[in-house]
Amino acid sequence: MLDRLLLFITAGCLGTLLMKMHIPIPYMLGGMTVAILYKTFVGEKAVKWPRLWRDIGLMVAGYGIGVNFNTAAWNNFLHELAGVSASTFIALGASIIIAIVTAKVTREDLKSCVIGMLPGGMTMSLLMAEEDKTINPNVVVVMQVIRLFGVIISVPFLTVLLLNAKVINSPLGMVAHAGYHWAIFIPLTILGSFIATKLRLPTPVLLGSILATTVFNIFVGSVQPVPGFLMAPAQLSIGLFMGMILDAKRIAQTKNVLPFVIGGTALLVVISIGVAYVLSDLYGFSLVTAFLAMAPGGIAEMALAGLSMGEDVATILAYQLVRLLAINLLVPPVIEWYFSKSQ
Repeated sequence: MLDRLLLFITAGCLGTLLMKMHIPIPYMLGGMTVAILYKTFVGEKAVKWPRLWRDIGLMVAGYGIGVNFNTAAWNNFLHELAGVSASTFIALGASIIIAIVTAKVTREDLKSCVIGMLPGGMTMSLLMAEEDKTINPNVVVVMQVIRLFGVIISVPFLTVLLLNAKVINSPLGMVAHAGYHWAIFIPLTILGSFIATKLRLPTPVLLGSILATTVFNIFVGSVQPVPGFLMAPAQLSIGLFMGMILDAKRIAQTKNVLPFVIGGTALLVVISIGVAYVLSDLYGFSLVTAFLAMAPGGIAEMALAGLSMGEDVATILAYQLVRLLAINLLVPPVIEWYFSKSQ
């Protein structure tokens, strides 16, 4: 318990430093960095960050994201449906091409590489790797984790350095807001997580919290944003859990795919910037919003980054959510059909 407390305090100090440097999602990045360094130096003796603590963090983050989606945002989403669909197929197509090249050059299993490079399908990919004995789980885990880490770490810095984004919202601040008291997030997120789990939705704790908050916000009444004294610890907990996922042994066993994963992730980020320019011109939202909407990272991380920069979180959420649902609900049966047919 003492080790976890020290990790949390250290990550909090680093997150505060990153916040002072005006870095987006500072506490999540602080948590990830501390966890990676800790596990690298301590090795197998490293304590694990409890999944329950991560899930509580996801509930808080999900509520904080869902608050931004209202009726106007829904109407905008319907207007931009063609762009949302096209951007999803572009991201998916680019990922599959990268996976094919990786498999051909490294002679790794193609199915493992395709599942490993799916943008936004980390949970589903890891579950498929556990259940399907024809898949190399080491390849899937390493490719997914490296891709996700690469995007989460690089995208916030790119938005600031290349796109001139400004961090304007401190995670520790509490903005006055009319509506139902923020404490309603407790029953909302618990109920949403429960229903999403029963429906077997991807990343049910996060997605259930987002959808429950969104539905309440649209059909019942607006709710207050989550206070900073909850959002900062939530980001820390999510970051610490994610940082613990990286395993040096798995990386050593799949080092032949590393250059392709890193290069492929960089290519996906470049493609995201290119598509972001088109989306920004078509629909009129900012380039930073478009980039965060397209970035092949996690829905929570990109939405929280947008929140810290005062961007259109509803648009970011819509694009990321459609890609998440498409990849998690539609892609697995297509993959199974294709590879069973080719055997």
